[in-house]
Amino acid sequence: MDALLPVDSANPNPESMQTRLNVQATLSELVAYDNGSGRFEMKIDSIQYKSDKRTVEDYLYIEKYLLTQHFQYKMASDGAVSEPAVEDVALQPGTEELNLLKLFMKVQPILPGGPVKVGETWKRPVEIPEKGKTTVVYKSFTLEEVFLHDGVQMAKIGMNVQYKEVADSTSNVRMESDDFIVGTGSILFDITHGIVSSVNLELSGHLNVNDIVAGYEVPNMRVIQRIKLRSEI
Repeated sequence: MDALLPVDSANPNPESMQTRLNVQATLSELVAYDNGSGRFEMKIDSIQYKSDKRTVEDYLYIEKYLLTQHFQYKMASDGAVSEPAVEDVALQPGTEELNLLKLFMKVQPILPGGPVKVGETWKRPVEIPEKGKTTVVYKSFTLEEVFLHDGVQMAKIGMNVQYKEVADSTSNVRMESDDFIVGTGSILFDITHGIVSSVNLELSGHLNVNDIVAGYEVPNMRVIQRIKLRSEI
């Protein structure tokens, strides 16, 4: 994730911050229901975190905290995702870069409820509950191509995402966006084995940040977020 402060007369050379987060996790199906839906659990196995604006002590604390962010969600037979919830986390720093549930729900692909042809599009909204607010992410998908790779049938799916960041009125650091944060990406789906092979998504938008405790506000900060998901069997 890259964050760039706005350019103005008092700040002709704006500061920027780069953050990199690598997460390895295990996804398991906990319950399979008779109607074709299921409940899934994501358990965090390892974390690597770096940021050019944080100390080594910050790295260690953040990595330790993120290791506790196991979460669950429900997926219906038509691919709709609902009821995401983090398990047993007492402390929520409340920053965009540290919310693994929100990161995953943004990039999580939603497959169609039935057969589709190349060129067809399906849409799904996803609600992400957070402390003091709910973020609704609007997703659309288009089947772009079906092809064979090393004897495996693959599907390439285009992905578009948009949502508005809503301020949490209970947080000391409040982030919100006046306009939609938008993203585009692509999905490779392994049809033969029925798994998502990889997802790439790039999000871009402007945030207004208000630190209540420190008493300062940063309007119109540009944020670019690149999220990659890769599956391993």
